[in-house]
Amino acid sequence: MAKIDKSFFRYVWRNSRHEQIVILAIVLASLPLYFWSLDLPKSIVNDAIQGRAFKAGAATIKAFKLTLALPDFLGGRSFELFGGIDMDRTSYLFALSMVFLVLVLINGGFKWLINLQKGVMGERMLRRLRFDLVRQLTWFAPEEIRGIKPAEAASMINNEVEPIGVFIGDAFVQPAFLGTQALTALVYILVQSVWLGIAAGAIVGVQGIIIPMLRREQIRLGKRRQIASRQLAGRIGEIVESSPAIRAHGTDYYERSEIGSRLSGLFFIRLDLYNRKFAVKFLNNLLAQLTPFFFYTVGGYLALRGQLDVGQLVAVIAAYRDLPPPVKELIDWDQQRNDVSVKYEQIIQQFDVDEPEEGEELAPPTDPANPVKITIDGLSVADQHGSPLVENIAFSIDRPGHVALAGPPGGGGEIVARAIAHQITQWKGSIRLNGQDIAHLRSGALARVMAYSGAEPVLFPGSIRENVVYSLRRKPPALPAPPWSKEEAQRLNEAKRSGNPLEAPSDEWLDLEAAGVKDAADLDRRILELFGLLGFDEDIYRLGLLGKIRASAEDELGQRFVAVRQAIWKKLTEESKSRLVEPFDPARFNSNATIGENLLFGVPVGDTFAEHNLAANPYVRKVIEGDGLSATLPAIGVRLAEMMLEIFAGVQPGNPLYERFSFFAASDLPGFQEVVNRWKSRRRNETPADRDKLISLALAYVEPRHRLGLLDDATREAIVRARTALRAMIPKALAGSVEFYDPARYCSAAPVRDNLLFGRIAYGIANAQETVSGVIKSALAESGLLDTVYRIGLDYQVGPHGRLLFPRQRAAVDLARCLIKNPKIFILDDALHAFQSMEAKVIFERLIKEFEGRTLITALPGLDDVGRRELKVTFDKGRVARIDRGEEAIPPGENEAQAGSRSRRTPESGREDEGAVQAQVAE
Repeated sequence: MAKIDKSFFRYVWRNSRHEQIVILAIVLASLPLYFWSLDLPKSIVNDAIQGRAFKAGAATIKAFKLTLALPDFLGGRSFELFGGIDMDRTSYLFALSMVFLVLVLINGGFKWLINLQKGVMGERMLRRLRFDLVRQLTWFAPEEIRGIKPAEAASMINNEVEPIGVFIGDAFVQPAFLGTQALTALVYILVQSVWLGIAAGAIVGVQGIIIPMLRREQIRLGKRRQIASRQLAGRIGEIVESSPAIRAHGTDYYERSEIGSRLSGLFFIRLDLYNRKFAVKFLNNLLAQLTPFFFYTVGGYLALRGQLDVGQLVAVIAAYRDLPPPVKELIDWDQQRNDVSVKYEQIIQQFDVDEPEEGEELAPPTDPANPVKITIDGLSVADQHGSPLVENIAFSIDRPGHVALAGPPGGGGEIVARAIAHQITQWKGSIRLNGQDIAHLRSGALARVMAYSGAEPVLFPGSIRENVVYSLRRKPPALPAPPWSKEEAQRLNEAKRSGNPLEAPSDEWLDLEAAGVKDAADLDRRILELFGLLGFDEDIYRLGLLGKIRASAEDELGQRFVAVRQAIWKKLTEESKSRLVEPFDPARFNSNATIGENLLFGVPVGDTFAEHNLAANPYVRKVIEGDGLSATLPAIGVRLAEMMLEIFAGVQPGNPLYERFSFFAASDLPGFQEVVNRWKSRRRNETPADRDKLISLALAYVEPRHRLGLLDDATREAIVRARTALRAMIPKALAGSVEFYDPARYCSAAPVRDNLLFGRIAYGIANAQETVSGVIKSALAESGLLDTVYRIGLDYQVGPHGRLLFPRQRAAVDLARCLIKNPKIFILDDALHAFQSMEAKVIFERLIKEFEGRTLITALPGLDDVGRRELKVTFDKGRVARIDRGEEAIPPGENEAQAGSRSRRTPESGREDEGAVQAQVAE
């Protein structure tokens, strides 16, 4: 597949030639009828209204008579095809008018068909262009892609390409359609009156020459605006990515100032553009209105002199009515052409990269029992400024085995690891696998046998499972066999016509064979097995408990979870642990839940009854007032605010006390002080917003946690009564906004853990969380639902770039993604730095054991001497400082023959078991 053509019109013609020709044929087919529609008004005026067709005072004529006259050289005879219809002047007038109306409808139909085909073709080409840009984006080398800002690339492919796609449909069709329309109207005017035709042509010529000249400055300003807008989008993206640093250093005001400066520059560019645009528009409209002036004066004069009849004058004026719009649109088309060509060239320049060579497939080893070696010869890598990172590295690795690339940070080991993994592609020298230079391998060939995990894992929005199996999405699925459904046939046809892949992302892309599994369930078991190896399985279990599933009491899964809930309570009772959990009871106040949770006694669905909206909700406010809580809850809120203001007076923001005890952030302290002051004033001048704030404070209160003694039995009973009323009287419009708790049903809006526990763990009891968690896990295991919870954990959404996971969790997902495809060579480049030192050591030892019989290449600071290794290459200042092979050290500069000779003289130092690694060092 070739790269995108740098010429916009060549690209469009090459990829839409067939559609363009079809539409141009429709344009040509419409011209005769359009010319007839221009001439018909003259017949209506002269023949019907003025009666010129009714010669010698005849009352009727044969209208619409059709004859075929042969030329003189064929005898000059004529044949009557249709004898006509007898019509008087009135009937003839209405008949001609109806013919004119039919022609108008037909011409409108042609325009509709042409515009529809243009729109479809434009959308199809826009789809192709966006796909081609993304395709070329994937061709960039790792070093080149780092220089592209994601926000700018997304803005170009999504936003800046949009007007190009709109113009694609007009690229060839619009000048042909509008040009032929304008030329037809102009020719018709010339046929009726040469002088009027010359006048119309002159003004059209002035418009066509002067207006484009004046619009050149608009094009220049439009180019500046596009570049400034793209840079603004990139800067906004940087602010989003840098928000932690902005918050940490308090530079938000500077960032706003910098954005304001950019917006100022963009504003003045757009201001100049609008001034130029409307000046040109004024001149264009003025020239367009001058022609009717000449027609009425000159045409009227010619009609008075008898050189032009009234019908011709009416027809010319009607024809001219159709002349300025296509001329104006042609001028607009010319401006769009220049503008789109500039945009297209700019975008193509940003994505200009040579198509990668076809490459070679990785040849299988001639002897499977002896895997081929990796040979590095004269490897030198420089940074973007030309400074050397590593120089003239040369050694070979016999596989399998564990190879440690050691040395201080920046010594060069991590550069060599990335080069072997093809994460760096711009180097001198060669890296060979089975004698094949990896730089010449086909895309994906290396990925089938090698995996790489670095210090900065790349995670995609989606679930944990989707991120892990991403490495298996490399087996193009078979296309569905016909017969296809209407939707499937349309999808395949459009994909083919747009140059897009025929395979759908929803098809089965997973290479289950590479993972060594048979089906989806087996794949989940393998993923969990790998997470166990990485110490991430308990995290998956906890995420599963926090997950939600679509289940109800009627579903088998919902019924099973409700049964486990009962088993948990039975265990807690039998083991005398029931005091650790206070269950949800519709008739009782739950002391370990917030007042808001007790009032709602359910889980919000959406924002209507969300915690931050509960106090201001009109229906909740009505229920509170009906049960006498309208005074009690604000009073609790005032008391809480006073105590918080007293406790946190002088406490610095960021103190851990805020997180544990405070009901609001440190920045909210002054605002709540004002609320309390207004509430306690004698005139009671509080606002509704004050009441909402105070009630919100009260709704977040938990007596055993905060221990402020603000709840009595009467208030608890009032809250339970309000709970009952809220559920009983809820309007139908709000019924779907909350799912109420029911001891006999599964609550799909609540997490799995809340459904299993159906209560709150008691505050203030030592080890209550751990004890209850153990009971839950035991009950799940006995019921056979433990694996289900793990699978729910695999559905956890990681968020953009995996930001909803902790660093060690992101690292574990990336490692599992590498391991799931069972690579023959696994390269670890500081991939364990997110783990604590002891945890990293344990995981590393497990990986060494996992890769027995395969090749493990590591550049892990602090773990160079962990576990058994066949080869340790120590780097310093971009060069090899030392090589340890087993117990033997080979000094830099010693060749393989010298090392072998010395090995034979001291067999003890050169003893290696099966799988030993030979190393050669060259200058």
